[in-house]
Amino acid sequence: MWISWLLLLSSLLNGGPAPSSAAPAAVVHPQPVVPRWELDGVALGDDEWKVAAAWGRPGAIGEDEWHRECAIWSYDDGRNVGLCEGAVSFVQVTANAGRANLNGRELLLEDADLRQALGQPEFEAEDGWGVLNGDEAIKVFVDDRGELVSLDLFGAEC
Repeated sequence: MWISWLLLLSSLLNGGPAPSSAAPAAVVHPQPVVPRWELDGVALGDDEWKVAAAWGRPGAIGEDEWHRECAIWSYDDGRNVGLCEGAVSFVQVTANAGRANLNGRELLLEDADLRQALGQPEFEAEDGWGVLNGDEAIKVFVDDRGELVSLDLFGAEC
């Protein structure tokens, strides 16, 4: 920064135009920050200590069948969280929980309530539908009969 000012001052005192390196940089307007989702008080990227503080000790710890290096913490109340290298990779609230909290908003785990809260689906598949939020996705998983299985928060790249 000082070098730019010195170049500018030197050039002006010597009667020449300002060097291009002393010209002010273009103003960059950052993209708006998309608020991160929290499902039952846990967000993607949270560490295991935050999960333990929010949900307590898991009832069981298992291996993730899709990512063997990751663990799944399962809770008796129908919640699960994936942890890869100590950071949350997914959050799941199963139908057994009956309700979920999305960014402070209580939701019944029923299709109509979830559609109203999440809005128009941005993607649909045989096993459910979902919405995107920046680099995150929430998917409502359903079984073959269309009954709700779980509400899952995960990285949109998955």
